[in-house]
Amino acid sequence: MAYLITCAGSKRQPISNPSSLQELSFHNELGDARKKLIALNPHIQLNWELTLPAWQLYSGPRSRLYPPITVANWTKNCIDIKILSALFGWIKYTDLVPYYDLKMSDNIPQTRQKIFQYWHNQNLLNQFVNQNDIDLLSGDYRKAVHGNTNPISIIPNTQFTDYGVQKGIWLNNQLENTICN
Repeated sequence: MAYLITCAGSKRQPISNPSSLQELSFHNELGDARKKLIALNPHIQLNWELTLPAWQLYSGPRSRLYPPITVANWTKNCIDIKILSALFGWIKYTDLVPYYDLKMSDNIPQTRQKIFQYWHNQNLLNQFVNQNDIDLLSGDYRKAVHGNTNPISIIPNTQFTDYGVQKGIWLNNQLENTICN
């Protein structure tokens, strides 16, 4: 079981921590689609010399989902959290990622296609979702996976009124109860 979450528009500035596109999780399956999307968005300049683990990068000053999760929970070695990035598709929360600014609702300049439409048309993201995963995604991120806003796997049995903060608190509580061997 994995927890499926979105990336965040609010990002921190990375530090000297070299990585590369090829080192991201799911590279064999998503590598070509990532390269193509980067090429279609020439305004995006990636500095792979400056990166942070995804969970830290997305914990920027206006991030809502990430800050409620404690560092101790982010650093547990037995959890599986997949982040759906507008630029990279699925990544692991531990992947080293450079700063970028792109949302699923943004248009690709050359095609005027929305980012979520690009990912949906690639028909690649759904292969990484299992029926027992926990879906904490938002609408456009679900559209990227299967074309509509319906849940893509199990949704928590709770009502979220402030989706970011409350999802972060809920996820932190779930992770608190996870015991690693």
